[in-house]
Amino acid sequence: MKKKSLLLLAMLFCVAYTFAQQEASFWYFGQNAGLRFNAGNGTVTAITDGQLNTLEGCTSISDTNGNLLFYSDGRTVWNANHVPMTNASEALSTGLKGDNSSTSSGLIVPKPQDPDSYYIFTVDEPHHDNPSPPNGNDDGVNNGLMYSLVDITLDAGLGNVVDTEKNVPLITYDPLVPLEERFKCSEKITAVKADDCSSFWVITHFTDKFFAFKVDINGVDPNPVVSTVGPEVPAAGYRRNALGYIKASPDGSKLAVAHFGFSTIEAGDDSGGVYLLDFDNDTGIVSNSVELYSPDQGDSPYGVEFSSENRKVYATVGSGIQGNGASSIFQWDLESVDIPNSIQQIHSSNTLSAGALQLGLDKRIYRAQVSFANFTTSGNFIGIINNPEATGGATNYDENGILLDINGGFQNLSRIGLPPFIQSLFNSQIDIIQNGISTTELKLCEGDSYTLIADNVAGATYAWTKDDVVLTETTFELDINGPGFYEVFIEPNNGECPIEGEAFVGVFDIPTATQPQNMVNCDLTEVSVFDLTTQDADILDSQDPLQYTVHYYTSQEDADDNVSEIIGDFTTTEITQTIYARVDNNDNPNCYATTSFQVIVFITPVINTLDDITVCDTDFNANSMDGLTTLTLDELNAGILFTQDPLLYTITFHPSQQDADDNTSGFPNSYTNTTPYTEEIFVRIENNANTDCFSTGSFILNINDAPEAIDTTLIQCDEDGIPEGFTTFDLNQVFDDITGGAANRTIQFYVSLADLENNEDELNAD
Repeated sequence: MKKKSLLLLAMLFCVAYTFAQQEASFWYFGQNAGLRFNAGNGTVTAITDGQLNTLEGCTSISDTNGNLLFYSDGRTVWNANHVPMTNASEALSTGLKGDNSSTSSGLIVPKPQDPDSYYIFTVDEPHHDNPSPPNGNDDGVNNGLMYSLVDITLDAGLGNVVDTEKNVPLITYDPLVPLEERFKCSEKITAVKADDCSSFWVITHFTDKFFAFKVDINGVDPNPVVSTVGPEVPAAGYRRNALGYIKASPDGSKLAVAHFGFSTIEAGDDSGGVYLLDFDNDTGIVSNSVELYSPDQGDSPYGVEFSSENRKVYATVGSGIQGNGASSIFQWDLESVDIPNSIQQIHSSNTLSAGALQLGLDKRIYRAQVSFANFTTSGNFIGIINNPEATGGATNYDENGILLDINGGFQNLSRIGLPPFIQSLFNSQIDIIQNGISTTELKLCEGDSYTLIADNVAGATYAWTKDDVVLTETTFELDINGPGFYEVFIEPNNGECPIEGEAFVGVFDIPTATQPQNMVNCDLTEVSVFDLTTQDADILDSQDPLQYTVHYYTSQEDADDNVSEIIGDFTTTEITQTIYARVDNNDNPNCYATTSFQVIVFITPVINTLDDITVCDTDFNANSMDGLTTLTLDELNAGILFTQDPLLYTITFHPSQQDADDNTSGFPNSYTNTTPYTEEIFVRIENNANTDCFSTGSFILNINDAPEAIDTTLIQCDEDGIPEGFTTFDLNQVFDDITGGAANRTIQFYVSLADLENNEDELNAD
């Protein structure tokens, strides 16, 4: 039992010195900008308590639990309370000898097997025009690469720089070459874990040489491994040639370097390039330089970064030889047989500069963003490459990734630098999730169960933790018990390096999907357009629309698989169609609920063209000739419906347009007009299945007076020589007698009442 306890303690000791990713939990950079990576809940939030204000160089470090320890711009070191360490303030007499205008003014490396000691490596800006005598905070000397030791136990646990190990110079130049001795070093620095699993390599570059310094239990070895690898960056073109980042891949196998320019003129501008190199993290040797972005392009590369799974490498490139205007982000596929030609542009901007790139704890790559044309009013957001392992546009670059200036007023802004870290902190190592979606982030829904699975190594010892609390499980599998940050540490017990795995586990609510009312449209045909988003509020009910999103599909299968989503207005060609709605939890779309409703189309009837109607007032009573008459209205229906089915529709008649629209004050079928002689009658035709689907129209009813015939007698002597008893009458002689002298009358003559009523056998007037 005692032996087992000692073994567990030994394993925890090893865990403490694997330098888990939480050491990169706090970032301070730019103009009082910052980010907080919370391993416990997987969030990334902007913070505004940082005190540094730097164009480029910055560095920060947290403990293995993610608690801030200190940060620096290469001159001043601020403790966790954001107060300058007394032995590392900005003054020349106490400050460090980096420069906040150096690409990488500082980088912090823990001293192996000493949890209280940290080395700050600083790089001065190798300026061609240092002030002499010293001016302000510049000592007038190009100090090159130096390191200082921070003892975190000093100043009541807030830490301070150790006097006896402060601003220790490291040689990265040939002191016999005046130009090299003058500038000493480029502005590049990176670090990665060594192959022995317990020490680190700190790597920098100058002219055509890479310098790898070993940091181990004994401290910093001042004798670097020097690798001469082209191309040569002329020292004659410093300081501009010194610009640009260097990064090691998280697995320690490669380096990427951005050379801002290859000018041969002091302080001159010239185009630069991006290069990929092999790194042996056992020996510290750099070799095999491969040109990824050629100086022939005429541009100025600045930031570089690898994806956490070591599959892709990225660079930011400023347009032109000055590199302070438009810029692009390029990607190369490290698994390609032709890496240089795998280049893809994933973002471009006409205003943003080619800022730094830096991996985060969430495996996304962050990009510093600022416009030199609008320097004081830009940098509000930090950009994010959301899917660094993807290819091309699938990386999903977000220029508005996280708002930094959360209080407004341009107080907390990105500039062109971001804090570098030991790149090994971001190595994905083993996948304990194994779901084919993410190697480090597991999103579950309420009620889900899941088993984390590590490599099953024969004879290995396993230690699992949740939120840094040791769990009892000692096998290669772990059934999770709620959200949190899970880690496994595997001691192979075979002489190989320990193996680590991690999983950020989040558990999210499953939303509800309330069934809404069916949607109804009135249309002239079965083809109809619906705005489905008007159903969102009813489907969400009281749920927060910022937390949950509604999507629409034409089948349950599509809704469950989240494919073939209906985007924009939906057009149906059916009288009735079922729509399926899916409500997603925005934080985890796998947590969803579905419902359905119908979209129904009712045919809107059409009123055939209505001609005006003219009738006669034939009422020969006491009220004759008053312009009023009685109509049987349904006799008009056939003309109104035309070819439409009379069983499907109802026709009503009304005194006004408003009454027709509201279906009020309908006329009886036997209707006597109320306005003499001329009256407008309004017609409504509606669908019997849905009375909201209707059309209206109107016609003019004209009533003309019916003429009255006055009885008269026509007497004429038979003098015309025709047979006796017969004669010829001029019927026009009685026109005035019959019409009473009224004008605009026409008379027809018949020999019988039956002929008159049937309008048959009309007589000639003579």
